[in-house]
Amino acid sequence: MTDTQTVEAAIQAEEFGSLAAGARDALTDDMVARLAGTLGEALDLVDRANRSRLTDVLTVLTQLADNGDLERLAHLARLLGAAEDALNDEMVARVSGVLSDALSLLEQLTRNDALGRILTFLLRPEVQTVLVRFGEALLAASNEYQQMPPPKGGVGGWWHLLGERNNQQAVQFFGLFGKHLQDRNT
Repeated sequence: MTDTQTVEAAIQAEEFGSLAAGARDALTDDMVARLAGTLGEALDLVDRANRSRLTDVLTVLTQLADNGDLERLAHLARLLGAAEDALNDEMVARVSGVLSDALSLLEQLTRNDALGRILTFLLRPEVQTVLVRFGEALLAASNEYQQMPPPKGGVGGWWHLLGERNNQQAVQFFGLFGKHLQDRNT
């Protein structure tokens, strides 16, 4: 070693010695006791984590975090928390009442054969087409009716109304509908 390296090594040794002496002076018995207690608690925590297979849990949490499911679970938990905060006793009672009524209605519907017949009927494509056409026509008529001026009234108004071809067809249709409805009742 050269003289310069020896001098530098001596200076570093002296600085390290000063650092060690300062640390020794700074550590009180109370600080050493607290440090030992903290270290003991940390070792106890590590031992409990190993016994409870926390490493397996951490593996699962890592996978959940990697594929984004952990964030979705956090959002779901926030949503449920918000729903819980928003619900008051009155709302819970109303929701319970609605569910109770719905279950009662469902029980009544399933007790007889009519529900099955109704569902079978509604699943027929031609019935669905008629129901859609009926709904669209009802909506269009309702919108158009709101824009119409009020009728003038009197026999002349009726005469004009019955003189229109579309109205005559509607009366014919409702006459046939009434006839078939009556046939089903007998």
